[in-house]
Amino acid sequence: MENTQSEPMTIGALAKAAGVGVETVRFYQRKGLLETPTRTKGYRTYGVSDVRTIRFIKRVQELGFSLKDAQDLLDIALCSSETRPRLAEACRRKTEEIQHKISDLNRMLEMVHQFSDACGSEPSEPVSCNLIDCFENDWSCCEPSNRREI
Repeated sequence: MENTQSEPMTIGALAKAAGVGVETVRFYQRKGLLETPTRTKGYRTYGVSDVRTIRFIKRVQELGFSLKDAQDLLDIALCSSETRPRLAEACRRKTEEIQHKISDLNRMLEMVHQFSDACGSEPSEPVSCNLIDCFENDWSCCEPSNRREI
């Protein structure tokens, strides 16, 4: 939903235009990610730049950046020859972090497969094994030679 309003918005209109809740706007203000405007005629009013800031924060969060990272990126504000090294470093760190998470997830996936193969497969004869024992022994107790008949 694109907001091209140039007139001031209330916090509710800002939240709707940015695709967040009012409490998210207030949270970003408390964290210093978004300025809290002064009151005009009893209301705080916001502009299109505030919508753009919130959308930017949400987008970098989708990329895995934290709110602190988002603040650092907002502080850079401009992509220029002076800021490119900082942006490149932030992206390099995020890439390494994502690659580490992918490695962790692949390791977890392999362990779930091992667990399923050892304890979730259907044995040829009725047997049972203690799951805690299986986990403590890397699923060896679930292997057919270590199962107890029931």
